[in-house]
Amino acid sequence: MSTYWFELEIGPVGDLEDAAERLYSICGDGQLAGDEHGGTIVFSREARNATDAILSAIDDSERAGLSVAGVMEDMVTAEDIAEKTGRSGQAVGHWITGERGPGGFPAPAIHRGSRVKLYSWAQVSSWLSAARLGQVDPAAAEVAGAAAEVSALLRARQVLRDAPTAHREAMAKLVDA
Repeated sequence: MSTYWFELEIGPVGDLEDAAERLYSICGDGQLAGDEHGGTIVFSREARNATDAILSAIDDSERAGLSVAGVMEDMVTAEDIAEKTGRSGQAVGHWITGERGPGGFPAPAIHRGSRVKLYSWAQVSSWLSAARLGQVDPAAAEVAGAAAEVSALLRARQVLRDAPTAHREAMAKLVDA
């Protein structure tokens, strides 16, 4: 068993104190913060793997009456990547431009102007692992990948809930394995 750190995004919380008590009565490893606009729950959960940790936290949160909207994806800058991998900012810059490494570095998930570029740590850590570059914390990389996958399924679940009744069955076939 390993301990996994992650953050769930939740919908509006009417009474934060009451919601925190309900959550704590079910599990003691989540810290709730939020208001009438939404919030987050930070978990430090022991489990066999990151996916089990995240799914069990979602189950506990929903049993406490909270609406889970997603798993916060770890968005990182080039500087964050350098810090997380123990490499220099210059080395990371070379990976990004393709001057070093195998090429194909993940494109920024968020790109605002020439200065703001945020990358998905799930994509970057997967690329680094495949390229055998940098020192990546295996648990953090596992959480990043699981967070991206589970968040996509939570979005699909919400789309199905919001879809017109006539289309739900046909749309659900897309996510059935």
